[in-house]
Amino acid sequence: MGLSSVRAEETPAAETPRCPGVQAWYQAHPEQKAGAVARRDRGRVHGDPALADALARRVAQDQRARTLWLANPHQRGYAMDVSAVDADDLRWLKALVRERGLPTAAQVGEAGVHAAWLLIQHADADPAFQAEVLPALAQRHADGELDGNDLARLTDRVLLAQHQPQRYGTQFAQQDWHAAHFRLPDDAAGFDRQRAALGLMPLADYVCMMNRAFTLHTAP
Repeated sequence: MGLSSVRAEETPAAETPRCPGVQAWYQAHPEQKAGAVARRDRGRVHGDPALADALARRVAQDQRARTLWLANPHQRGYAMDVSAVDADDLRWLKALVRERGLPTAAQVGEAGVHAAWLLIQHADADPAFQAEVLPALAQRHADGELDGNDLARLTDRVLLAQHQPQRYGTQFAQQDWHAAHFRLPDDAAGFDRQRAALGLMPLADYVCMMNRAFTLHTAP
């Protein structure tokens, strides 16, 4: 089950006053701010609106289940609900990829490509499938259809499943993100070089944002 499930990178800079580096990064990268994908998609004709709607419905269900789980982490029923949602999404995704391939922005918009990524990111029950579709998602990123943060997080998840070191420093347990004094890895500088190559904010700023996101989502 994926732990880093809240889309922290969509947290607007205005919501992160405790993370001045994040604010500065978003000011320098307005294309990454919340709402930028929707604005770009408004100028795009979706070739498969039914598939876009199906992806959006599944993501909404995914996020509802995870929001409840994050707010009630010690109640086993919510974790089981997340697992059930993930299992159903995995079956659907594998059939989709087998029959039609991974969706493109021309078919479902950038929001739809992100939705497909999110469901794949949470398909931890089948790491071989995640690894199988990673090259296609890397191509979506190269084509400007997938955010670098998304590619980084799936890449790290695939690497960890293969017992290899992560490349971008995106995959830590929920309790680590939520810690008031998260200790950066010893190789944070190496992570930052990799992150910069993908156009991502420095790891320390990302950690601050993730901590803030989990604080917001778990506050009473």
